[in-house]
Amino acid sequence: MTRRGKRGSSKKPPVKENEVYHVTIESVNHRGEGVARIKGFVVLIPGAMTGERLRVKIISVRPRFAIAEALR
Repeated sequence: MTRRGKRGSSKKPPVKENEVYHVTIESVNHRGEGVARIKGFVVLIPGAMTGERLRVKIISVRPRFAIAEALR
């Protein structure tokens, strides 16, 4: 039986903890975190606002998303 979609995928996230990236915030989620993408992978940045361009440091990587902090 083959799996469909992204859930359960064994693909590795394209980001690693402590790496620094430049991102643009695409939207804000229901918890008030900015949402950006790196190679299609979701990155959440607390306190960020839609349209901001930020330099961020990845602090935690989970299978489906990462959490980053803005380096201001």
